[in-house]
Amino acid sequence: LKKADDLITLQEQGRFEILSIFDPRYPGLLRNIHTPPSILYCIGDINLLKNVGIAVVGTRKPTGYGVEQTRKLTAGLVKANFVIISGMALGIDAVAHQSALDAGGYTVAVLGCGLDNPYPKTNKRIREQVEACGCVVTEFPWGTPPNPSQFPRRNRIISGLSRGVLITECTTKSGALVTVKHAVDQNRDVFSL
Repeated sequence: LKKADDLITLQEQGRFEILSIFDPRYPGLLRNIHTPPSILYCIGDINLLKNVGIAVVGTRKPTGYGVEQTRKLTAGLVKANFVIISGMALGIDAVAHQSALDAGGYTVAVLGCGLDNPYPKTNKRIREQVEACGCVVTEFPWGTPPNPSQFPRRNRIISGLSRGVLITECTTKSGALVTVKHAVDQNRDVFSL
């Protein structure tokens, strides 16, 4: 009960927002996927969740070519007024978020843990920028640590918020391919480099 009271206090202080699937601010694209999250926890501009977005995902260990092309493609998508959606992971995700911000655009980071978890720690600076100029969102409650089983669930939200998914470099066992599978199931366009 104390944990629930603490969460209510944090929310009342404006530390984060909670969107129920019944909230009119809940993104319509996400509401219509096969298994939409019933609750979203958000930090930042929740209005971005309703803007037209493209997911940009890929490997955690990109080549120089992959990084360069992700930057170019992301900047072009931002110029075309797309919000960039990704998973705040190392590699291509981080490049996509940073490139969107550098191009003067907006980005949404979907986490596989609670909002209070600074995972991955190496993306701390990017995450702070996204919280200030974009939106960080998760279906996992405050206090939830990262766990490998949570990332495929996170990936369905990445594709669910998006009109399409751009994948730039990945291995055959990449989590990015899980996002692509969700995108196909959700009838989203998929683009690859």
